[in-house]
Amino acid sequence: MTAGPPGERGRSLHCARCGALNGSDFDRCIRCGAPLLLPSPHAPPARGLLDGRSLLATKILAGLTSFVFVGQLMAAHGRGLGLLSAWDTPSYIRFGALFLVPGASFEPLRLLSAVFVHMGVLHFGMNMMTLGMLARAAEPAVGSARFAIAYVVTGLFGFGASAAWNLLVQPEVVCTAGASGAIFGVMGLLLGWLVRRRDPRWKDLALQAVFYIVLFGFVVNASNTGIRINNAAHIGGLISGALLGLSYAGPARRRYEGVVNAGALACVIACVAALALAQRSPLWRAAASLEGLSQLEIHGREGRLEPR
Repeated sequence: MTAGPPGERGRSLHCARCGALNGSDFDRCIRCGAPLLLPSPHAPPARGLLDGRSLLATKILAGLTSFVFVGQLMAAHGRGLGLLSAWDTPSYIRFGALFLVPGASFEPLRLLSAVFVHMGVLHFGMNMMTLGMLARAAEPAVGSARFAIAYVVTGLFGFGASAAWNLLVQPEVVCTAGASGAIFGVMGLLLGWLVRRRDPRWKDLALQAVFYIVLFGFVVNASNTGIRINNAAHIGGLISGALLGLSYAGPARRRYEGVVNAGALACVIACVAALALAQRSPLWRAAASLEGLSQLEIHGREGRLEPR
């Protein structure tokens, strides 16, 4: 435990693992012993006019994601909650999932809308739980405005990396969605912040990032379980987040905080607009028509085979 300056002693820090409140001069959580990922209290945080301790950006982003998921549940029409990808592809596309077909153009707005779409209850629950854990450390450190920008930008870069991989490197038809690219972006944000602040805890965080990418990415994909993890989005989000963390940890310039806050608001508006435009897109209706036609063809073949 290290002592902080007198002006900082009144602040409380949340443990990212168990949520317990700790004094600002604590290095480790008093309840579970986990290292506190916030930067040293001796270093001035790069907060904007929006104080990150209220987790305002996390609440807005998680709320928007939850709103979309409730819409997905309502649109399922009693076809089950879908713990693991139980809905059809047109349903995902309708709400904003990224749909890629090699050799064909795609809607760029889906690079952003796909961040808020999930493929089942388990997918949604795990992502929101992880976001809550990481945000308790990241948002108070960088401020709500910067956190919102980082979440949106890293999610965008994550699906941009996914599109580049699936269209140029390993061409295949893909329907992908989820907040995990942006969540890896938050992890990268913390990592970059700690590295620039010369905090030795960056090594533990880097090991965790590699562990999750290897275990939940390459190992799951190699196990042939039918679940496909979007490694390109995870890696793209992590790298872009680390770059933003390195930038955020530099000297704070208060005169630009109004621009930062406006940028955060623009990011949230862009997310809402992308989700609304995905609903109006003819792509999901075309996909639904094609799927219905293929089902009719299958039933027709079965009908012709029955007499035999």
